[in-house]
Amino acid sequence: MSKEHRGRIQAQGDGVEKSVSWAQDEPITKKEGLTLLRRLRSLLSRKDQLNREKQFRDAERYIEQVNGGIDAVKKKTFRNRKTKDTRVDIEILGGKAFISVLLILAILSYFLLN
Repeated sequence: MSKEHRGRIQAQGDGVEKSVSWAQDEPITKKEGLTLLRRLRSLLSRKDQLNREKQFRDAERYIEQVNGGIDAVKKKTFRNRKTKDTRVDIEILGGKAFISVLLILAILSYFLLN
């Protein structure tokens, strides 16, 4: 049985095809999403990191600015305007992603008090 909350973050283009993914019972938090983004970046060569420097910053800002999470299916691409092929993609393929820890605490409190 597949996990309800799943997705991936990937770097593609210019000969690169690397990704990190998640599949879990609970929505992924913003902190976990940012950790995956950093992990993806670490999989790339220094040159490939530099080619996507702005795209990684934009993806990080995107995750940080999410309010209340993002429902699936949502795909967001951060493209290098100079090469157009070089990019970082975020794909929420199932469930919800990038919720804040405060939202988790509110949900838990609701169920514990009722």
